[in-house]
Amino acid sequence: MSNGVRGFAPRSLLQLVLIAFSLVLLPLILLVIQNGRSLDRVNLLAQDGIESAVIDTRRASDMNDLTLEMERAIRRYAVLGNPELRHSYLRLLERYRLELDQLLLGIDGGPLGASLQHQLIDLVDLAQASGEQIRERVELFSAFNRDTLALDQLTRAQIDGRIEQLREHVTQVRRQLWMLSAALGGASLLLVLLFTYLIIRPVRQLERRILNLGAGVEPEERPVRGPAELVALGDKLQWLHHRLRELEAQKLQFLRHLSHELKTPLASLREGADLLLERVTGPLTDEQDEICELLVHNSFRLQGLIEQLLDYNRIQQVQVYQESVMVQPLLEQSLEAHRLTIENKRLQVSLALDEASPLADRHRLKLVLDNLISNAVNYADVAGVLRIESRFDAEDYVLTVANTGQPIPERDRERIFEPFVQGSQVRKGVLKGSGIGLSIAREAAVSMGGRLILNTTMAELVCFELSLPTSQEQGTRDD
Repeated sequence: MSNGVRGFAPRSLLQLVLIAFSLVLLPLILLVIQNGRSLDRVNLLAQDGIESAVIDTRRASDMNDLTLEMERAIRRYAVLGNPELRHSYLRLLERYRLELDQLLLGIDGGPLGASLQHQLIDLVDLAQASGEQIRERVELFSAFNRDTLALDQLTRAQIDGRIEQLREHVTQVRRQLWMLSAALGGASLLLVLLFTYLIIRPVRQLERRILNLGAGVEPEERPVRGPAELVALGDKLQWLHHRLRELEAQKLQFLRHLSHELKTPLASLREGADLLLERVTGPLTDEQDEICELLVHNSFRLQGLIEQLLDYNRIQQVQVYQESVMVQPLLEQSLEAHRLTIENKRLQVSLALDEASPLADRHRLKLVLDNLISNAVNYADVAGVLRIESRFDAEDYVLTVANTGQPIPERDRERIFEPFVQGSQVRKGVLKGSGIGLSIAREAAVSMGGRLILNTTMAELVCFELSLPTSQEQGTRDD
């Protein structure tokens, strides 16, 4: 069946839809036609049965009446001797014979029918007898009337049997119609499912390609199978992916060149500012000393921005090497790098780390921790709290970095992870950020098989949560 489905490839989506509707309606049309024919046959059988039943019943009833009239006529003839009465008796006898012959064509009279036909011969001979002989033989009508009445009952019984057979036939036809309806309805359902699959399959392929396009994942190389319009759309998505990849490569190349180009004049600027600040060229006035300090601070800021650009570029290109990494030494290095800011803001640092070690790339994990701690330190309230905790949750190592400060507005909670996007909050550090730190942190976390989210369950703290995988042996030991 799958080979047949693969071989069926309509040229266009319109053609596929039209074929689908036609084939789905075909069993229903056949069902309507077959039901109509079956009902017509049942209707004809019912009409014929009813007509024959009415005719045979009426004929048997008329024969009962004829026997009484025949007996009355022959008795009057025996008394009066009027020839007209004899002719009337013979006419009644002929009518009875004709009715009997017609009735026996419709029912199975058996011995009773043969007996009545034999008695008719005796009754014909009775019309040739004299009045005295007729009176002596008129008792023939007792048996004749009894057999005629029995034939009437036999006729009614056989009519009831035919009606019962007709009822059973109707029941059988109805059962057959139900079975045919179920079969053709099932065929229609299978066709609906088949064509739904033929339409949905390429749509799902396109959906996966669009999701891969948004996630930056390499798309499938095999072409989309289906109608021409969807195949063409799949080719366009493939072209778009390659085009975006080319643009991404150009962007990364631009950032790499820009970063390196900026570092050369920055080094000269910093060297000159340091020489002036160290008074190598001579003493400085207070105003000149203030300007030199401004130059040094801004050179540090510029260096930080360039380093972030280099980190962003490196995250996009460098291969990930995962190993079991101890988190505490990396955290201590990051906290030491921000020690002066922490002391100036009088922040209370709280550490509660689990002994588990995540699977991570040491450089990228250090990059994530640096950005999270830098973000927490710079946005924390003065004399606030910086709380860093870790735990082993199921198969993940979870690290939270939280600080007291102004909550992040709901409209900014996802945008803060986008490159070069800063929230509406005011940074409280010495240097202004570039809006790329959290983006670098999230991309580094994802590249290591983890995730970085904003945890909004802590109402009093701004909390970022980093989840990283752990080794199977580590998880087993902790359990």
